[in-house]
Amino acid sequence: MKAERIEQVLLIHLLVTVILAVLAFGTVESWSLAIFEINALVMAVMLGLLQVVDDDFEWRRLRFSLPLWGLLLWGIVQILPFGSAAAPGGMPESLPLEQLRLATISKDPQATREAVARLLALAIYFTVALQVFRRNPARRLALTVLSIFGLAISLLAIAQRLTWNGRLYWIRQVSAFVSPFGPYGNYNHFAGMVELLFPLPFAWLIFARCRIEERIIHALAVLVMVSAAVLSMSRAGMLTVGLQLLLFGVVIIVGRRGSGERRLPLPVFIVVAAVLLSLLIGYQPLRRRFDTIQQGAAEHSVVTRLAYWKASWQMFRDHPLTGVGLGAFPAVYPLYGSSSSRFERVEQVHNDYLQLLTDAGLVGGLIGAVALVWFLRTTLPRFYLRSGRQGLPIVLGASIGVTGLLVHSLLDFNLQIPANALLFLLLVALAVSFESGEE
Repeated sequence: MKAERIEQVLLIHLLVTVILAVLAFGTVESWSLAIFEINALVMAVMLGLLQVVDDDFEWRRLRFSLPLWGLLLWGIVQILPFGSAAAPGGMPESLPLEQLRLATISKDPQATREAVARLLALAIYFTVALQVFRRNPARRLALTVLSIFGLAISLLAIAQRLTWNGRLYWIRQVSAFVSPFGPYGNYNHFAGMVELLFPLPFAWLIFARCRIEERIIHALAVLVMVSAAVLSMSRAGMLTVGLQLLLFGVVIIVGRRGSGERRLPLPVFIVVAAVLLSLLIGYQPLRRRFDTIQQGAAEHSVVTRLAYWKASWQMFRDHPLTGVGLGAFPAVYPLYGSSSSRFERVEQVHNDYLQLLTDAGLVGGLIGAVALVWFLRTTLPRFYLRSGRQGLPIVLGASIGVTGLLVHSLLDFNLQIPANALLFLLLVALAVSFESGEE
């Protein structure tokens, strides 16, 4: 009973953490990051206590966290001193301080230390999620909480857009150089959050047998979240949501071939209603947004991304094996490229895969590839489950949510936002939580 109580506390703690991480502007500021990291240490202590008192503690379930711990270990290696950077033959007093520091793989050891601290927190949260999601009631609770939260935060985002006064939550003043939506300082990151959340209630709505009131809540959650993603004006977000809906359609067709099941009208109605609602609320802004597509390669965001990617690829080529250090990209980028704005400091590559290569080199790329292959090998076979099995809605919803963000990561840096990275890892944990043959 004591072990079960600790596991329940960990589950609630984890769900509250992801909600607060999103509400705290995505957890990108120093105060929220400090709380985020300290909270992870508290959860690590609780997980250790659970391991001591629980005779059924399943270490095997934690194996999926190994790639993340491996990347964390590589980050630590990047800040280990490998001798002095000073020239041999003594260190005269006139030698610049920069040359006196110990040599490390990372070109910005302080930034790498901070990145390692964030990775440690995420690794702890992911390990906890893998443990607490081993039971079906915990997975169902996570599905319900995340669906309702997605509905609530999307309603807030739409309301904030309709009554925008230049302040987040109508209180927090934001810079003129950011493009906020919902609680995020960037509309692309809000879209990334929706890509992770809306597939959960959508899959449950399609495949689960549930009460009418539950179906209404899930249908409303999908309707509002998809509408909010469109109204965020994130073109990559809208494209990704469209691809996710297409993937749902493919899975439905393949999974129900020959089964005689026909439950498509409601999902189709929800999608159509979401599009119509978005057009009703924001037709003119959406029209102006899509007019920019006519500019093609000359459009501002395309030009800047291509410039970032070209410079970042050269950075990777100069440091192919080790990378420049986790989190060190902003310090090194000025040597390879420049910002399109005199007030802008390029913090991210705008491509999570390329940033993994620039920051961690081929070592990090190999770790990422192993994690991706492991995830696909674990989840893909379960896409063929029939709708009568309990595992399908959660596995399918979480997997398509993860897939959506992986697609969006080709054009943005959602995985560099702690709140979205945590939510991503929670969905990975949900997707792989069903052992072979488990319902």
